[in-house]
Amino acid sequence: MGKVPQKMQFNNAADLLRQFSQQGKRENRLSVLLGLVQIAMTILFAFMVAGILDQALFQADSTLPDGQTWLILTLSLVTKAVATYLQNNVANQASIKIRNHLRQFALERCFSLNIRLFPTFKSAELSNLLSTEINSLRLYFADYSAYKYLAVLMPIAVILASATVNWLVPLILAITAPLVPLFMILVGHKAGQASRDNLKQLNRLGNLISDRLKNLQALQLAGTTEQEADKLFRRSESFREATMRVLRLAFLSNTLLEFFSAISVALVAVYLGLFFLDKYQLGSWSADLSLSQGVFLLMLAPEFYLPLRRLGTLYHAKADATSVAEHLLTLNQLADDRTSTDLNSTLEALPEVHHIYIEAVQSGDKDKALHHPLSIQLEANDKILLSGPSGSGKTTLLDTLAGLYPLHYGAIKINGIEHTLYQNSHWRKHIGYMTQTPELLFATIRENLCLGRDFSDEALLKALNDAQIDTLVMSLPGGLDYLISDAGGYLSGGQAQRIALARVFLHKPKLLLLDEPTANLDDATAQAFMQQLAQYSEQGGMLIMTSHRPSDRHFFNKVITMEALSDA
Repeated sequence: MGKVPQKMQFNNAADLLRQFSQQGKRENRLSVLLGLVQIAMTILFAFMVAGILDQALFQADSTLPDGQTWLILTLSLVTKAVATYLQNNVANQASIKIRNHLRQFALERCFSLNIRLFPTFKSAELSNLLSTEINSLRLYFADYSAYKYLAVLMPIAVILASATVNWLVPLILAITAPLVPLFMILVGHKAGQASRDNLKQLNRLGNLISDRLKNLQALQLAGTTEQEADKLFRRSESFREATMRVLRLAFLSNTLLEFFSAISVALVAVYLGLFFLDKYQLGSWSADLSLSQGVFLLMLAPEFYLPLRRLGTLYHAKADATSVAEHLLTLNQLADDRTSTDLNSTLEALPEVHHIYIEAVQSGDKDKALHHPLSIQLEANDKILLSGPSGSGKTTLLDTLAGLYPLHYGAIKINGIEHTLYQNSHWRKHIGYMTQTPELLFATIRENLCLGRDFSDEALLKALNDAQIDTLVMSLPGGLDYLISDAGGYLSGGQAQRIALARVFLHKPKLLLLDEPTANLDDATAQAFMQQLAQYSEQGGMLIMTSHRPSDRHFFNKVITMEALSDA
């Protein structure tokens, strides 16, 4: 699969779909060519069948078709069947390729945003975008992209073929043809709005379910599960009603397309019937119109509207695709905005960290700082406590030092040289960061600890022992290979936190950032954990930590008190 450009510019949803459709340009061209082969075989088959009927019913020397005629009929049918099969395969390959590029594009935007992806995108909404929504584009990229050309080329081929024997029938076809795209335009706007509403209801339902499942224990303790179940039912009913509106529009448009097509074919049939009854002699290139010519025209009339009807059906796929593209545009715009405003400097490779100077730093967003400027000098063995009331910006400062947010003001010098930490992958190799709610993968304990790197079992057990969690892990079924769900699953908050701490100890960062690591630990476990932090510091590590435990203050050699700005 080709590389998706890091930055792509889109004017609107249609432009996004058009640019990504270029990834399947070769397959779409082949699909169009195979569609033309099908209509050519249809015209040939109609011509041969019309000749056979005329020979069998009206010619004086009525004879059965010869072997050559049967061979041509067979070849036309087989060729059309093979072309249809190949067209479906080629179209599916194009759709799969383009949707894979779309997923890669969406994932790259997510990776560029990292934690800043939230709360603009909820986890359930993002999951739905990467799976259900992008999968729903199958018909658009597989069929619509080709049929928007075939809906023009195939009718033209039918008009040219019918014009060889009659000029009025092609005129009737050409006059009635605009009814189909006209109706598509009228219904398309309504269908697009219904599709967007349906997608919005789906994301709301997914977000609600995800949130309630995550906080199910709290809801049970509060005794509000029945009320929340009623809320889920009402939201699901809203989604069902939105889905039914989309289906009603789809059935209505298909019915009307069939109606207009039937009326148009009936006009051709009535014209031919009256012609053969000698009511007029209008439309034929000659004075007479043979049965074979009439049958030929009548067989081609439905084929004229077939690609138009197919395109009308696929127009709903276009409406759905536009809704998904608008969702992708929101993600792309969010990533572009962050990139243009935040990444203004080159990210430098970092040498070994010996000392860090945080100079007059303020954290917060680009418009507002959360706390007064503070300066911190860190060297090997330093243990620094960030103290201050809730809302003073301690967690935000740790996020900023971890490179998750840009600095609002100030500078950070590493080994005497100022560096940009924001989104700096080199910096992340030197730090370990554990938030108040550490994230665990839906994977084994071993995989959660290693994070793609290779470590021996001895190193893993040593890290677990340092975090005071080795006894529990080895008592679980499978030990290190015990499978846990994301966010810790059935582990308690303290147990999940200690596994996250073991992960930090295992990777041996130079700077350790900890946000309330002892909040969920009992006194004995917290004391043992602090002893492990002391060993880490004695081995040359640097530590910045927040804690509300009074007993922890004596452990640190520096205490930094943070104060929130009065207007923050």
